[in-house]
Amino acid sequence: MNDIDQQIAEHLPAARRGDRRAFGALVTATQTTVTTLALAVVRDVQLSEDIAQEAYFRVWQRIRHLKNDQSFLPWLRQITRNLARDHLRRRLVRPGDSGRGSDTALELDMAGPTHASSEARALEDEQDRIIAEALESLPPESREVLTLFYREGRSSRQVARLLGLSDAAARKRLERARGALRGEVEQRLGVGL
Repeated sequence: MNDIDQQIAEHLPAARRGDRRAFGALVTATQTTVTTLALAVVRDVQLSEDIAQEAYFRVWQRIRHLKNDQSFLPWLRQITRNLARDHLRRRLVRPGDSGRGSDTALELDMAGPTHASSEARALEDEQDRIIAEALESLPPESREVLTLFYREGRSSRQVARLLGLSDAAARKRLERARGALRGEVEQRLGVGL
């Protein structure tokens, strides 16, 4: 049993009875996963945090009705995904909205530490921009698996569990997402990596 599962098993029964501290412990245990899932869909860090907050509010309102403790994490993930997708739908129909999120390169920390020279920093900034644009062009499922694996440092088994997939399916999705990202980066650079 991993740490998230332990926290859920320990605090979910009390949270279902209305214990706010227990619910707070559930939020602490799952907040990175929830915001990462929202970020993979909406591609905006601040918005993903707002969506996470709304997801937890909805969970708090309905947690007493949850029948199976094992369903908590999949239920929370689905609420988060639905809220994020709903937000994108609303955003698409708003006049004057470009539909683009914030600069994901900085938020995802996909590049290494910055270098002292301005040339190296400029090159690194350009690489960050290319990777962020390539990542944003991928479907939400690909962004989600890459973000969980690289940003959160989850293993493929943990990614599988968080996404409700078999380990083999998660590894395959990760392999495809890496290939798609590599292809997008190569296309943007105009070279074969």
